[in-house]
Amino acid sequence: MEELGVLVARTQSGDLDAYGEIVRRFQDMAYGYGYSILGDFSAAEDAAQESFIQAYKELANLREPEAFPGWFRRIVYTQCAMIARRDHVPTVPLDDAAEMPSAGAGPHELAEQSEMRDRVLNAIRALPENERVVTALFYIDGYSHDDIAGFLEVPLTTVKSRLHTARTRLKER
Repeated sequence: MEELGVLVARTQSGDLDAYGEIVRRFQDMAYGYGYSILGDFSAAEDAAQESFIQAYKELANLREPEAFPGWFRRIVYTQCAMIARRDHVPTVPLDDAAEMPSAGAGPHELAEQSEMRDRVLNAIRALPENERVVTALFYIDGYSHDDIAGFLEVPLTTVKSRLHTARTRLKER
């Protein structure tokens, strides 16, 4: 696996394949971070996509290729802030509207599952921002403690502490 600094430098030289690899490495993290801020999966997806476009446009301005994770995190945050300020029209994805319930679960079970999922997501949304971010990145997107620490530019012990505190708060709920 090629080092991130090398990929960034190659991208700055015009190598689109290198940027594709950067996108693959950071797409889930951008999505998870966006979700932790916006609390909406489709809005988080939009924020991640817009962030990669913006990052590509501004990549020439990044002086230290190794600083990409923190630099990119700030771009994702900015995109999330812009999306949060927009007026949202409630929509339902066409695929969801066309889906039929599975034969295995009845309406009652589906309602219980949906209610439980909503309760868990609401509990995560209620966490303080620092705890919400690490919780979403760790539990929803499956990133390691080390990956989260690098992305957020905080010590590994801080990530572990925030996760521990978040787990305690979630158990109380």
